[in-house]
Amino acid sequence: MATDSDEVIIVMPGGRARVSLVPLLRRCLDQPRQSWPDVVADWLAAVRRELPDQVSAELGPADVEQLRLRLIPAAATPEADNYLAMPFGTHFTAMVVVNRPERLDLLTLAQVAQLGGDPEGLVRIAVRQTVERELVSLDVRDHELPGGGSVRLLASDGNPFVTTALMSVKRFLPDGADNGALVAAPQYSAVMLHRVVGRVQDRAVALHRLANSMFAAATDPCTDQIFWWHGGEFHPVRVVAGESAGAVQVRMPEALAPVVERLDRGH
Repeated sequence: MATDSDEVIIVMPGGRARVSLVPLLRRCLDQPRQSWPDVVADWLAAVRRELPDQVSAELGPADVEQLRLRLIPAAATPEADNYLAMPFGTHFTAMVVVNRPERLDLLTLAQVAQLGGDPEGLVRIAVRQTVERELVSLDVRDHELPGGGSVRLLASDGNPFVTTALMSVKRFLPDGADNGALVAAPQYSAVMLHRVVGRVQDRAVALHRLANSMFAAATDPCTDQIFWWHGGEFHPVRVVAGESAGAVQVRMPEALAPVVERLDRGH
């Protein structure tokens, strides 16, 4: 563990991974003490799933065709000193990966040098190839959200790059999404968007429950956190158990308090 921060550093093939403990601490605060061992075990399993099994020692020109951009939760981000990665807002990181037939390899900075030493150029290639080869065939459908309203599901079975569509949320929203959208990415192969209209708290609870059920059942879990995408930024929305059975509390982003108040008034 880093002695002066809330992070752990994990030694792994090709370098180190720096993993934030903040999401774990927040999750523990939302759960009774007797549930903490299970919470920690689930967090450790999720972190392990994000670590690469291996990093290729060498790359050649042909491997450029396999470059993709993958959006992952910031808490699972490998140390930026070793890999070609960049923050996407506060809560996500965009990782350049090599899309092998049976696995994904993180692209190290040493490999960037092998490919000509142009990180920005490789990122542009990875973005273009992800859009053209991974995102054009997404299944986009609207489904009824429990309690009313609808949720737009972007999905592609076995596709680990669907979350990269979050870099272009507006493209997938229906017209009239002036208040943004509630967003969930429970799986790397599935993203959910709900256009915000009217009172947002009830819709947040419904989306949270749906996202958590998908996250728990997923073979490719991404995050059980939901966000409010507004003004081009992702703001966390926290849904926590209340004091009485079945009750929940919705903690909306402070930055969006004026928007919540306006929507509650029906404007």
